[in-house]
Amino acid sequence: MRYRSLAVYFLLLLALCAAVIVGARLFGRQGAYLAQIYMLAPALAALITRLFFYKPRFSDAGLRFGRLTDYFKYWLISLGIVALYFAAYTLLGAVKWDPSGSIFLGRLSEQFAAAGQDMTASLPAGLTPQTMLTAYFIGGLTVFNILPGLIAGFGEEFGHRGLMFPLLYQIRPWVAFVIGGLIWYAWHWPLVLVVPQVRQPPPVWQSTVQWIVLAIGSLCTHIYLAYVYIRSGSVFVASIAHITMNNAAMALSYFAEVRYQLMANVGTVLVMVLVVAVLHARGELGVFREHFQRAAPAAGAT
Repeated sequence: MRYRSLAVYFLLLLALCAAVIVGARLFGRQGAYLAQIYMLAPALAALITRLFFYKPRFSDAGLRFGRLTDYFKYWLISLGIVALYFAAYTLLGAVKWDPSGSIFLGRLSEQFAAAGQDMTASLPAGLTPQTMLTAYFIGGLTVFNILPGLIAGFGEEFGHRGLMFPLLYQIRPWVAFVIGGLIWYAWHWPLVLVVPQVRQPPPVWQSTVQWIVLAIGSLCTHIYLAYVYIRSGSVFVASIAHITMNNAAMALSYFAEVRYQLMANVGTVLVMVLVVAVLHARGELGVFREHFQRAAPAAGAT
């Protein structure tokens, strides 16, 4: 069956994610540590699918190192995208800047408490929270994107962009972009059951609007990451681009308190819509058509 590989991937992904969620609930507060396993579930599902249910196996998995310049290029582009996020947040009045980082440290202490731990007691002797924050800020922009960031990014990219996206593209391009982006967005939802939530949920109407806004942002981010994967031909380059966005956003959030989450989400979406618009205006999105025309013979073997 032509789409058997896709169906198997989704079934495996669902089973693995469900197992992690159940395990997290059983472990209670300590179950938050299973969030990292959840992030690796797409890669595990894709690995099993490629080994036993996908005839091309790993020939089209993008498991080549790629050009070194691409890592540097998409690292810088992803940093620039995140910088635009926070510029948009500032212009929209969505954040309050806190150069000391004290607001973030207070929130982090609450998260440790929700997991039954003491943040200060968990630090190595002689290391203050402020020193830790500085180290993590610098690391989030640079070295954390290599290790362990590359592994975390690979967990999603190898599955979602490396296997799911091409298989959906065989159905229709719009299915790969729209449905694929929505699936990727929905895949993140169960994380709220794994990671302790320390803030009160917003009103239902606001949550609904945020879901819609974030869905649009996810579609655009999905297109950007798929573009990086196809353009570079390396799942590792896409993983670096992905984790750089995550880590850089976290690093800057140490010094910016979100006051209006909805407006922050709107800012994120506006930036990602701009990114996709620029790619389209430059004719870069044509890389998908060119790539899948060349890959058509291999795709028919699934």
